[in-house]
Amino acid sequence: MYNMSALKLYIGNYNYSSWSLRPWLVLKKSELPFTVEVIDLDIPGYKDKLLALTDAGTVPVLEVNGERLPDSLAISEFCAKAVPNLWPKDAAARAECKRVVKLMHEGFADLRNEAPMNLRRRTSGKMPKACLKDAQDMVTLWDELLSQHNGPYLFDDWTIADAFYTPAATRFASYDLPRSARSDTYISELMSDPDYLMWEAQAFTETHILPETDCVNL
Repeated sequence: MYNMSALKLYIGNYNYSSWSLRPWLVLKKSELPFTVEVIDLDIPGYKDKLLALTDAGTVPVLEVNGERLPDSLAISEFCAKAVPNLWPKDAAARAECKRVVKLMHEGFADLRNEAPMNLRRRTSGKMPKACLKDAQDMVTLWDELLSQHNGPYLFDDWTIADAFYTPAATRFASYDLPRSARSDTYISELMSDPDYLMWEAQAFTETHILPETDCVNL
């Protein structure tokens, strides 16, 4: 039996670490108590710190009673076992929600690579065609889901899917990527969420800079 009062989430920088943001949001929405430790990325010794946590040498990592669980999706699934309403209640909607989460987890590589998360950034330079294609595909997905449900989120109420697409939503704002009116409203909903704003506030206070990310689309 896990002690849910002894959870510790290791994350990368608030401004840049999209994969860290996802399970952090899930943990916040679950209302499970947890602490956070930030590992600054791309500084001398950072990789050794990551490899000391897991063989993969990546963040996020959730520590539970001395055991370490890597991967944002695995951490989210762990939380959902304790708090089932993180997924839709309806079986068909739950299956579809898991499908679109997996799609974000494994897909949209050009959007992720060419428009890295950078919450402090606002720019409108030209983006690669492959990145724009991914952005359009994501907008199409959002629009289809939003048209099928009544709530402000992809499956009416907030779910793990919204956690997984929040970092993508910030990219649309950071790089001024094209989107529909419906998706723009959805992006605004995600980026005005009180928990997201707590994360963003931390990002804005950070002084650590990743030069390669900050030079994208100057």
